[in-house]
Amino acid sequence: MYHDPITSAPICFSDLPKEEGEAWMKKFPRHSAVCFGSELTYAGYKDIPASWLLCEEDLCIPAENQREAIELIEKVSGRKVDVTSIKTGHVPPASAPEKVIDWILDVAGKA
Repeated sequence: MYHDPITSAPICFSDLPKEEGEAWMKKFPRHSAVCFGSELTYAGYKDIPASWLLCEEDLCIPAENQREAIELIEKVSGRKVDVTSIKTGHVPPASAPEKVIDWILDVAGKA
């Protein structure tokens, strides 16, 4: 699947300046569109605890859709998902790397 940097950047990198978002978008490799319609072959969350970094301002996968996915994981796995919510767009490693690092360290510290 091809992403046009000019049209995709405002969605994927909504919390970055226009030029910076477009520059990041140009670094994206092509993404297999097949994965969006294919059946999941292994649901790791059934076997191990899951953590989720919920991006409240994500325009690609809105927070409501993320919450629905979290609920599904909890229902299927029988375990609560450890959720951390941050006010970022779709790609927080680009727009808020310190928040992502803090989240990873927090999750690792719980393990």
